Amino acid sequence: MGERPLEFQRLFAEVRGRLLGEPAPTLRLGRYLVGERIGAGGMGVVYAGLDPELGRKVAIKLVRPDRVGVGSAGRERLLREAQAMAQISSPHAVTVYEAGTYGEQVFIVMELVAGTTLTQWLGEGPRRWREVIEVFIQAGRGLRAAHQAGLIHRDFKPDNVLVGEDGRARVADFGLAHAAAEAVASSMARGTLLPGHVLGGSSTATGALVGSLPYMSPEQHRGAAVDARSDQFSFCVALWEALHGQRPFVGATAEELCSRTLAGAITPPPEGARMPAPLRRILLRGLQVDPARRWPDMAALLAALERAGRRRGRAALWAGGAALLVALIGPWRTEHVQEDLCKSAGSEVEAVWGEARRSGVRQAFLATGRPEAVEAWSQVAARLDAYAGEWVEAREAACRAANDAERTGPKEQAHLELACLDRSLGELRALVVAFTEDAEGVLGNAVKAAVKLRPLSACSERPELALQVAPSDPAVAVQVQALGGRLDEIAALLKAGEVQRALPRAREAATQAELLGHDFTTAEALVLLGSLQSHAGDYAAAEATLFAAALAAERGNNPSALVRARTELIVAIGYGQGRTEEALRWGALALNALGPSSGDPIEVRLRTALGLVQARRGDRQAAVTELERALALAESTLGPDHLGVATVVGHLAALRAEAGELDAARSLLARALEIRRRTLGASHPDTAQTQARLEALAAAP
Repeated sequence: MGERPLEFQRLFAEVRGRLLGEPAPTLRLGRYLVGERIGAGGMGVVYAGLDPELGRKVAIKLVRPDRVGVGSAGRERLLREAQAMAQISSPHAVTVYEAGTYGEQVFIVMELVAGTTLTQWLGEGPRRWREVIEVFIQAGRGLRAAHQAGLIHRDFKPDNVLVGEDGRARVADFGLAHAAAEAVASSMARGTLLPGHVLGGSSTATGALVGSLPYMSPEQHRGAAVDARSDQFSFCVALWEALHGQRPFVGATAEELCSRTLAGAITPPPEGARMPAPLRRILLRGLQVDPARRWPDMAALLAALERAGRRRGRAALWAGGAALLVALIGPWRTEHVQEDLCKSAGSEVEAVWGEARRSGVRQAFLATGRPEAVEAWSQVAARLDAYAGEWVEAREAACRAANDAERTGPKEQAHLELACLDRSLGELRALVVAFTEDAEGVLGNAVKAAVKLRPLSACSERPELALQVAPSDPAVAVQVQALGGRLDEIAALLKAGEVQRALPRAREAATQAELLGHDFTTAEALVLLGSLQSHAGDYAAAEATLFAAALAAERGNNPSALVRARTELIVAIGYGQGRTEEALRWGALALNALGPSSGDPIEVRLRTALGLVQARRGDRQAAVTELERALALAESTLGPDHLGVATVVGHLAALRAEAGELDAARSLLARALEIRRRTLGASHPDTAQTQARLEALAAAP
């Protein structure tokens, strides 16, 4: 029989035995005796076998030839992955004993598990949720062991988990999907892929995609790089399905499923499906579109699941009727806020601006070698240290207030303040990441970005900053809340001057918002995108985006976004494209939407934009009037020493100088210089530029 495929040999021997009435000859694969076929799947065929030297039963998987690719390169690639599986040491991962080749086929010899797949186990009858959690925790431990060994599964799903007769869950097929995908992709490049190999709803690995569509992470759908957090996403999809009887992302077609996954659009659970609220929160975090917003690793996810499994009584309140409040203030705010949670603020901020992150930013700044790096670091560190300390105090105070409100009511205001503070921490997190990853690009704006962090006092004075009009669909509401956090992070990049890094993220966020169909959030995303386009100098694109933002804001009853969209349109149309009359009409609409005596800091930018457009139009007096109004507002709403005050003062100084009022211009510039020295430092480029302007005016006759 030479090196004919083993399946052919097995069938041939079976038919020959039946025809001749003789026992079928024993088939061998190296030293292993090959028994009956016990399973088959997308990757290949599995046989029961025996290792006569060690006297143990084994399972032998022969990988399908079309999953290997052409020539020895595909076999070697798959063989390396299979051999790497043997390095995993865990009672919850199927043990691999050996891997090799048989003719053109790759075979893997592994532990024979007497039992069934997790899919079959779940289908045997109703299971208590704690029983389901326990089995998934075991499977998660197998994933964790693989990650510790440097392996990513890439195709975690219930069919790839075996539940033994002893009740122990074991994960199988680590890494094979990746190797097979590379092999198939190589075949495609050579034009040798067999016809009919398309990616179906349950297929694994075709072309650049690796995994089973319903369980694939967003980054897998995009064909991007994956890591352990991709397995975490697939794990949470599978657990959500096990508890609800329905996966979180569904679609009638592969394209629809992909779109909903990339948008984070979770399908509402079937009527009557229930899940403990703490468990729901855990899974929602693991299902975030952005990997950075998921659990740090499988260990953290499993620890959270174990805690949820141990909870009793009120700590295991069921999610359902509180869905609207979940959308309003974040999914974890619906239970009673316990006093011990109020003391956790220090550890929360430590993860964002602790000693390790602080040291990382310092090293990144100094590594630029730029002369202003030392002072920039000193200024940034002082401001972020103070911000982090204030955040801890504010968070603990707000938490205690929310705890009291639970007993005395009303509680919405207290919860909004907590949500506002959480969004502020997300903005700080994004800023620290930008400082670390691109210190060279952000150094010039680092101090200004730190100064421009959302004032924490606003969370007690105007906690509605965290408010979003909640969608009626609870599943969409959760995604809207998560998207709000991502928009805060993108806004932090804008403040740091990271326009090119922020632009693609803003485009993706705007697309996700539109797919969710939530106009309130769509308006927020489009205003941010339009602002970034203006900063990038693409004023025509900004105009189109901001016009769409204004429409969405009106549809979605988002007055704040409406004012900001119209304000940014003044900049894009009047300052950027010179259509001053049209820009002034947008200004009138913005002021009308803002209302009299609003006290909103956005009016500072609105009045400043109107002043600059009036100056470009040639009406100097009107420009001065608007800028003086902007200055008065900035002093009252931002404080007399805020950078925003220095900006407006600088514009006024330029107008005074153009009019020949040099003494007034010098006085204004001296004030701007003092604010910038005190806020940004003496060596900052903005400070140096203001100093140069003042010296030039001093030398003027």
